[in-house]
Amino acid sequence: MMLLLASPFALAQVNTIEELQQQLAQHPIVRGDFKQKRTLAMFDQPLTSTGQFTLDKTHGLLWRQDVPFTVQLVLTKDKLRQTFADQPAQVITAKDNPMAFYFSHIFLAVFHGDTEQLKQQFDMTFKADNGQWTLALTPKAAPLNAVFDSITLGGKSDLERLTLQEIRGDKTDILFSNQSYQPESLTDAEQAQIKF
Repeated sequence: MMLLLASPFALAQVNTIEELQQQLAQHPIVRGDFKQKRTLAMFDQPLTSTGQFTLDKTHGLLWRQDVPFTVQLVLTKDKLRQTFADQPAQVITAKDNPMAFYFSHIFLAVFHGDTEQLKQQFDMTFKADNGQWTLALTPKAAPLNAVFDSITLGGKSDLERLTLQEIRGDKTDILFSNQSYQPESLTDAEQAQIKF
């Protein structure tokens, strides 16, 4: 059973897409744990990984996988840095690979609950039932509809589940837990990672 820490400022219940947007946008920083399960059509067993994330709405995303091996990912508006274990970091800029950043910006919009930006790229279906909300995103056009069949978000007050269903049959399920909003600014260590 996962422990989910709700914000002391959390809405009692999310019943509309507008309330969801408000709820997900109200904190400048969200930290927590993730468990990711990737099911690939070519493999019998899913690939599972766990780690921690820090989402700073101004500066970007820190994503640290600890299991089964260490990977650090730092995503900002115009740069992506990936480090595997003790290997030298690989840095990609928006200029180097505009398509990677197109997908990265969509991913950040999903995390932020930026429904205005998502509306431009997806048909959206929102449901709220018994204290739980679900937002299903269906890509409208290329290149997203060539990769994803659907992206589904779900939770109570926070984003707790994210499912990426790909056209070719691969699927990624991410569960978020232990979310917190303190401290409300990046630590020195986080700043050193994100401002590269």
